[in-house]
Amino acid sequence: MIYNADFSRNSYQKGSDQVKKSELTKQRILEAAETEFAAKGIYGARVDDIAERAKANKRMIYEYFGSKEQLYSEVLGVVYSRITEREKELLNDNADCVQAIRNIIAMYFEFLNSDRNFVNLIMWENLNQARYIKANDVPMIKDYAIRAARCVLERGIKQGVFRQDTDIEEIILSLNMFTFSYFSNIHTMSQVMQIDFNKPEQIQKRTDHVTNMILNFIVTK
Repeated sequence: MIYNADFSRNSYQKGSDQVKKSELTKQRILEAAETEFAAKGIYGARVDDIAERAKANKRMIYEYFGSKEQLYSEVLGVVYSRITEREKELLNDNADCVQAIRNIIAMYFEFLNSDRNFVNLIMWENLNQARYIKANDVPMIKDYAIRAARCVLERGIKQGVFRQDTDIEEIILSLNMFTFSYFSNIHTMSQVMQIDFNKPEQIQKRTDHVTNMILNFIVTK
């Protein structure tokens, strides 16, 4: 009986170790795939390169994810989940309406500056006409950001802080476009204008400009 108990414990430990190893391998593949897809897009990235970067057997990629397309969709879900975690915080932001808008814009600039893979992947997916975003639950994930902004804007209108004719959908679109476009065009505009827009002071300057532009438009005079 002692032998059987030890054998059972050893079998459980072995199984647990295999699960851990499997999860670590899967995580390495996802990280490697994110880097490759961000640099080359889904059509330029090669499974062989992802496997080599992940130090994993190519067969494991297909075992875990089924196909390169499914792996790409999984990566999109992962990167969107990262920004969603930040966006969830905005739903619990008890700041006044004007400060809440400042916080939303500041968060987007901070996140996009720190996560350039996210920017690149969304640029690639725009070229794909959002084909893979449509195929998974990204719209549902992104709903946090839409809800947070809409809640703040509706509250501001109700309190008379924001103009009664504020177009909520247009402002939400502007919040996303003005922040994202800075980073999606950062390299070309840096060359065209001969200004390094990657510098922290330039990013802060743009953050302040976008914030003031939106607030000057919607705040009741």
